Amino acid sequence: MTRRISLKYILFIICMMAALLPTLIVSSWLQHRIQQSDIASVQQKHRLLAKTTSFNLSRYVNDSAAMLSAVNQQIISQPFPQAFSTLLRQANIYALFEWQMSRGQRFFYADQALNIFDDVPLQLRAAMAQARTDKTRVAYSAVVTEGLPQATIFMVIYQGEDRFLIGAQSTEFLVQSQAEISFEQQGYAILVDQNGRVLAHPNAQWWQRAKDLSSLAPVIMLKHHRDGLSQFYSPNLQTEMVAGFAKVAETGWGVLVVQPVSELLLSSHQLKQFTFWLSLLCVFVVGMVSWYLACMLIRPICQVVEAAQGISHGEMGKYVNVNRRFMPTEIEALLVKFNAMASEVYTSRMLLEQRVKQRTEALSKEVQVRKKAEQRIWQQANFDALTKLPNRRMLNRLLSDALANRRQQESVCLMLLDLDQFKGINDTLGHDMGDMLLQIAAQRIQHCIGEGEHVARLGGDEFILLLTDSGREQRVTNLGELLLKTLSTPFQLGIERVYISTSIGVAFAPKDGDTIDDLLKHADQAMYVAKKQGRNRLSYFTASLQEQAQLRRLLVNDLRMALVKQQLHLRFQPIVDLSNHQLVKAEVLVRWLHPSQGWISPDDFIQVAEETGVVVDIGNWVFSCAVAQLQRWQELGLPAVQLSINTSPKQYFESGCDVNAWLNELSEAGLSSSAVVMEITEGLLMNNSPTVNEKLLTLSKAGIEVALDDFGTGYSSLAYLQKFAIDYLKIDRMFIKNLSLESDDLSVCKAIIVMAHKLGIKVIAEGIETENQYQLLANEGCDYAQGYWFSKPLSQESFELLLKSSSRVLPLASESYGLVHDGGARE
Repeated sequence: MTRRISLKYILFIICMMAALLPTLIVSSWLQHRIQQSDIASVQQKHRLLAKTTSFNLSRYVNDSAAMLSAVNQQIISQPFPQAFSTLLRQANIYALFEWQMSRGQRFFYADQALNIFDDVPLQLRAAMAQARTDKTRVAYSAVVTEGLPQATIFMVIYQGEDRFLIGAQSTEFLVQSQAEISFEQQGYAILVDQNGRVLAHPNAQWWQRAKDLSSLAPVIMLKHHRDGLSQFYSPNLQTEMVAGFAKVAETGWGVLVVQPVSELLLSSHQLKQFTFWLSLLCVFVVGMVSWYLACMLIRPICQVVEAAQGISHGEMGKYVNVNRRFMPTEIEALLVKFNAMASEVYTSRMLLEQRVKQRTEALSKEVQVRKKAEQRIWQQANFDALTKLPNRRMLNRLLSDALANRRQQESVCLMLLDLDQFKGINDTLGHDMGDMLLQIAAQRIQHCIGEGEHVARLGGDEFILLLTDSGREQRVTNLGELLLKTLSTPFQLGIERVYISTSIGVAFAPKDGDTIDDLLKHADQAMYVAKKQGRNRLSYFTASLQEQAQLRRLLVNDLRMALVKQQLHLRFQPIVDLSNHQLVKAEVLVRWLHPSQGWISPDDFIQVAEETGVVVDIGNWVFSCAVAQLQRWQELGLPAVQLSINTSPKQYFESGCDVNAWLNELSEAGLSSSAVVMEITEGLLMNNSPTVNEKLLTLSKAGIEVALDDFGTGYSSLAYLQKFAIDYLKIDRMFIKNLSLESDDLSVCKAIIVMAHKLGIKVIAEGIETENQYQLLANEGCDYAQGYWFSKPLSQESFELLLKSSSRVLPLASESYGLVHDGGARE
């Protein structure tokens, strides 16, 4: 829980900050300015002192150099006067000698016996080289301490012929002059030579040993500037130091005037202490005043809070005393308003309690309505609206729970039911009758299942049964037989009595899969096998089904590339006029030559092509190739023949199939509309689609004849034959296969022929393989026929050979010309 701060303390803190912040800011600013001013003035003082010291040293150096030059001029012309010894001592030159490269040294004057040139110091060598370069002036060496009684600086004049006049000057005078420069408590001066070694320093050991200070920041800056300011850390004092520095002319020496930074800030520290005590006094005075004001303002507010808490706990009549001295006008107005509000709260509370009671009753009714709405939404989301069975969503939940709670030795079973012939009933009797059939089927299925078993509707005419703990397959088998029997019982739909069958696919978990998708997929594959085996049966999923599904998937992938790789080929099966055995037509058939599987039957790939939509591209390709073949035969002068082209219902539903494009191809090839016949199925006519009707009407207006293929195998209706312009009916081979004089099939064929002729439609019989079949159909007045008795499907070359024959009579022509078909399934 967040802790609240009292307003009294807030006001007290605000007053304190309002009083103290300006004081602190101003005092800090003044302290900073004074500190900066002090540091700047002291730094300039150091710099000026360093420059003054360097100027004095320059005069001293120039005087010493002038004295040594005068001595040099004197000893060139005459012997060294002893009177010069006193003068040299005054200039701190404790030895004077001449040195020549080949002869060594010759002393003119010395306070003590010296033999310094046994090993000439590097500092002296550098000065001798400088004197040789500039013969007009005196060169000064860096400080030398090694092998000498005291720290020494050598003054060198070049005399010619590799001779030098050298004066040894003690640095003690420089130490004494440096000692005179001191200020404050810790300020002092340092003198360094051109190499950064100490010439003079308050620490005697430093100048006696010529300590190396070349790494200090001011010494480094001396190499590039004549004078300036710098800051560095002093290891001796262990503190930060500020230094003013200046270079001594003619020698390269440097003067450093240093002082600790802490000593510079002494005055600012005193100011800081004064500011602290002043701020402390202000805190005390302002605190007393602020606390009094805060208490005076907050006390009435606290009383208001106390009275408000009492009112909130039901203690009506709580008021605050307004008659107080020294009360601000605003606070007094607040108390008056609060007392007025307190008197109104009592009245308002009574009214509110009454309204709350009324609103609670209304909300109770609203909650009940909302619960019913939520129940209805849940029902709609999880149950099928038509059959009241669980839907796919609820099934997934039930199946997921069953798989998750399944014990090790238990299994879960899915049974997928698909109602056979449902689409035909839905199309012929209407959707209302179809819905009624689904409702009755759902009730029958529910009556078949037992406790712990569930049924759901996946959609359309598919139902799913979920059986848990069904390790015994006998229960599944018994239930499957019961379902097949129950659903094969006639359905009374109003005045209509209809029959259906059921195909059932079964899959078990975990044997056939342990996920929802796998079980549904495998049950669907098993159901597909049941349909393929004749429907009205139950099929279990097996590993071979999975293998077949895999092969089917590979077949689909290969089929998509068959057109691109030119693996599809056309075959032509002659259609004969039964009155004279003359070849008048040919049905165009498509064959697939797979590179590894050889010739694949249309029964194996046409349905796959329809399911995947590839049939549209195949259909367009077949039509184009047929038109091109007709154009070729026309150009070769071969007798005219009419080609009958099979089409899939899917072509008429897809936008990729344009009948106007077919008509344009015929026109561009110079062919009449009578050159081709389009074969359609009965299922296409039963689907009352505007798109299909428009395409069929376009073909009819263009004069293209239409043949109804496999007539009699579906839900045939004379209404469709009257509505659409059908030119040919093709009797399916199932009526021809067992045709005999006493068979019912002959009666069916005779009825079809008579009916078609009454409607002005010609009849073509498919699958004639014997002379007896041919003779029976010819006697009944059938117009055309095709089948192996006349000719097998022929390749382009074989069919052209047949067209070139003079008689064009079948089957004699095929026998005499030895025509054979080139592969593929039987048509």
